[in-house]
Amino acid sequence: MSAPLLSARGVEIGFPVRRGLLVKREVARVRAVDGVDLELAAGETLAVVGESGCGKSTLARGLVRLLVPDRGEIAFEGRDIAGLRGAELAAFRRQVTMIFQDPIASLDPRMRIGQSVQEPLDIHGLGDQAERRRRVAEALERVGLDPSHASRFPHEFSGGQRQRIGIARALVLEPRVIVCDEPVSALDVSVQAQILNLLEDLRRDLGLAYVLIAHDLDVVRRLADRVQVMYLGRVVESGTVEQVYAAPRHPYTRALLAARPVADPAAVRARGSVALEGDVPSPIDPPPGCRFHPRCPVAQADCARDDPVLAVGADGRGWACHHPLGG
Repeated sequence: MSAPLLSARGVEIGFPVRRGLLVKREVARVRAVDGVDLELAAGETLAVVGESGCGKSTLARGLVRLLVPDRGEIAFEGRDIAGLRGAELAAFRRQVTMIFQDPIASLDPRMRIGQSVQEPLDIHGLGDQAERRRRVAEALERVGLDPSHASRFPHEFSGGQRQRIGIARALVLEPRVIVCDEPVSALDVSVQAQILNLLEDLRRDLGLAYVLIAHDLDVVRRLADRVQVMYLGRVVESGTVEQVYAAPRHPYTRALLAARPVADPAAVRARGSVALEGDVPSPIDPPPGCRFHPRCPVAQADCARDDPVLAVGADGRGWACHHPLGG
């Protein structure tokens, strides 16, 4: 098997909690990402899913080095990105780009969209002005926008069009990996389908690899090849989309799948309900043992005592559970 294009090993990312009037002292730490591993091969889509607050967006920002891990390693083509500086860091940022969740918040309202899409080319000094304008026009056209609209401002576009602008900005550097942080969650359902079709076409035509951050499991099923399920900063299950959706082994994964809206009442009755009790524990002070055990319907005494290890087999299938479903 070829080496992964992008990988993470034991990644931990935390944020300090400080208190004090005159002198702010760190009294605790939010453990947003706590020992996460992942591998992304060229041309594939890996989805990272979980409830809000599970750490998936923090992980996404670590993968593009907007955040630097406290521990662990994130590597691109086998090289740790934490040590990159200067020209090497710039080269990495041309290869790994990002689409943000909120298209209006990610665009400068004072800049025309042509300027926003061209800005990465300006920062990296790629081409002369004529070449940059040509690449901007190509990027806009590729995402389904009229290049003549480059002189307009973000507020003159719809939400779906603004997300297309964000995609064009991520594409203009001709990257190999795009990290998509909830790329359709802020859009209407009808527009979501258009953006998903666009992302699928771009991956096929350009050979892109995606890390897809999502909480909508239907979106994941549409786009992803493999999926990793996160809970409270850790990966609790992984595998291909077909494996995980057909036979979830972790109770949390089963609860996420059962929460998907289904239009057919008969299918809902056949599926049954899996209600989770209680709230997500605080990432400042996670529970001992399995972090999911306070809400788990199948938890036993050892779940509160022993921390389960995510053991991943050669087929990529793995789960962190003392009492997995179906086995």
